[in-house]
Amino acid sequence: MAEKGQESYRLDQYLQLAMEVSRKEAGKIIRNGWITVNGEEIRARDFKVSESDQIEIDGEPLIYSSQPRYFMLYKPAGYVSSHRHDGHISLFKLLENERALERLHIAGRLDADTTGMVLITDDGAWSHRVTHPTDRASDDIEKVYEIELARLMSSEMVAQLEAGVELRGDDLITKPAKVEILSEREIRLTLTEGRYHQVKRMLAAVGNHVERLHRSQIGHLTLDGLREGEYRPLTEAEIKGF
Repeated sequence: MAEKGQESYRLDQYLQLAMEVSRKEAGKIIRNGWITVNGEEIRARDFKVSESDQIEIDGEPLIYSSQPRYFMLYKPAGYVSSHRHDGHISLFKLLENERALERLHIAGRLDADTTGMVLITDDGAWSHRVTHPTDRASDDIEKVYEIELARLMSSEMVAQLEAGVELRGDDLITKPAKVEILSEREIRLTLTEGRYHQVKRMLAAVGNHVERLHRSQIGHLTLDGLREGEYRPLTEAEIKGF
């Protein structure tokens, strides 16, 4: 029986979610008497269960949680930020051990050739807070990029980026960026917006071209400890930081 505030499920629906099987397959498992709920064998597909029930298949616990999931992933180059491949590999292939991948989405996509941090979740409200900082009452969320450029970075280019630039097709100039010179052709750029292809368009607007792009930080989160292709769940404190 569902506790107060918990969602209830038909038993066949619960099996579909927990085991990622079809409804037909779930029905067969139930009819064969392989499922017990709180120690009682259940053969009715429409039997109501919740996440607080002890559900077992052949004596092994069967666990499904509807709680939202939050991951940080270090995206390698060559992966697309989409469930569709589009000529490249979907970065969701790196999360093959996670259930119900189709419910996950990316909070702030990166181009196929861009590396670095992506945040992945099935919590739409949370991802909206991350990707639309202008809707927040508190400080904007900073996104930090390391960039390798085709041309030398001049002081005039830096001044333009720090003042805000006009992007083709956009009515408003960008918010002022923070620019740190790493070498003659490398900079660290900090933005508080998330416009379409913003970094590449900003550098093009000041007469330069991005050769390599890496996102190292979103808000309070960094990639510390992760290697390319690896991911980890976010902690409760990290989730609440947005």
